Amino acid sequence: MSPVLTPEEEAERPLPEPFDYAAAEGFRDRNWRAWMMVGVGLTALLAVLALIVAIVKLGQSGDGNTAASMAAPAAQSGHAPVAKSDTASAPTLADAKGMKFEKFQRVDPTLPAVPPGAVKHFTVGVDQHVVQVDPALAPVQAWTYTVNGKVYKGTAASPPMVVNEGDKVSVKFVNGASKTMHVNMAHSLDLHAAEVAPSKYYVDIAPGKSETINFVAKHPGVFMYHCATQPVLMHTGAGMTGMMVVKPRNLAPVDKEVWLVQNEFYIGQPGGLTDMAKLGAEKPDVIAFNGYANQYKTAPITVKKGERIRAYILDAGPSKWSAFHVIGTVFDTTHIEGVVGHDSQTVNLAPSQGGWVEFTLDQEGNYPFVTHSFGDMTKGAAGMFHTTGAPLPKSPEGAAPAAAAKGGVAVTLGDMWVKSPVASAKAGKVTFQVRNSGATMHQFAIVKAPAQLKAGVPSGVLAKSPQLMGGQSATVSATLKAGSYVLVCLMPGHYQAGQHTPFTVTG
Repeated sequence: MSPVLTPEEEAERPLPEPFDYAAAEGFRDRNWRAWMMVGVGLTALLAVLALIVAIVKLGQSGDGNTAASMAAPAAQSGHAPVAKSDTASAPTLADAKGMKFEKFQRVDPTLPAVPPGAVKHFTVGVDQHVVQVDPALAPVQAWTYTVNGKVYKGTAASPPMVVNEGDKVSVKFVNGASKTMHVNMAHSLDLHAAEVAPSKYYVDIAPGKSETINFVAKHPGVFMYHCATQPVLMHTGAGMTGMMVVKPRNLAPVDKEVWLVQNEFYIGQPGGLTDMAKLGAEKPDVIAFNGYANQYKTAPITVKKGERIRAYILDAGPSKWSAFHVIGTVFDTTHIEGVVGHDSQTVNLAPSQGGWVEFTLDQEGNYPFVTHSFGDMTKGAAGMFHTTGAPLPKSPEGAAPAAAAKGGVAVTLGDMWVKSPVASAKAGKVTFQVRNSGATMHQFAIVKAPAQLKAGVPSGVLAKSPQLMGGQSATVSATLKAGSYVLVCLMPGHYQAGQHTPFTVTG
């Protein structure tokens, strides 16, 4: 048995001699490194020869074996090959064929106040409802949260919860408090701001049951809350996400506080569940702020010139990053995931990350905000800050309509939208009276549905107008058979930005 040494004796104990690995393994020859290099070279040569043989066999195997060999690594990695249907276009509103769904109501982006009382109480419910998330697309079944009775009907948004750092918080989660919420499955509530045992609190709650989560909001920031019921991808992709703001102590007041949650939507059958194939392929049909595409483009957020604005932002995902940017200003300060910055043009958020930015708008005007990942922006992740005193951008509702001659179809073009007071016409010669009420150049056209894009521009054009500057008009005629069509703009990128609307020709 070895004697027990005191710490002082241990410190004075001499270190053992270095172990001679070469001697232990019999490499007493000083040229052992050279022999090792020879061995490595022979191994590499054998690997190259094996690769050549594999390539030759692959070329002789035929299409079936090639497909099998390509599928095998995917299966081993746990990811199934992506099916062709994953890239299917989203069904349009016309595909819904008169389906009932909730009417869109603009979501108020003003940040709610912190509730009164020593303990901040929230009752969180679940609402399963059929809504549109884009005005041109078919409705989808959304699963969203309600907070203290607040619900955003006609969208897939969930209300924010706001507390102060150090507050005691009590959240009672009720999975479907009444039959009007149409809950028919288990759900759960995962609060990223809480420090509690998930095995105890983030568990499935049956319809009509509840669970209360108590915690202290120790950490300031913008945190996600979401459903953690399996499959989590489906539940979060259906809208079960929201924002909890924990304001830091001594946070300076500002003139206006707003909240913006970026979320993704994957539309399957009209009025049906979110499309799991598209979710797995990370190919959303819509990316929006606060549960509805482009809602703050047509109804901007009004602010005053020069006032200090604090925007709380969250990327709820479930899969895409956000690059939040306000065109025409620079963020004075940024507070993202505990990191304080300044003089920033864009803040980057991974799914479930959040924070806030502060800025001013120094001149009267309209200031778009977007995700600067422009492919995602064209799917609906855009809005606008509008200063009082500046002219409002024209919307489909506010634009002067085109004048239609007797028997003709009036079409008004705006900046990234197309509108007509009628959605159908009888087969035969159809005349469109087109007016560009926008500030940028547009070009009207009609194509068969679904629209096919080539190099970002609708193809298969049946009739088109010349390119029109703002205020210009044109008359376009086409002989059309009964069927489904799309009224579009031919300027590159305008279709992807939302400038299209369905049109039907009846027999």
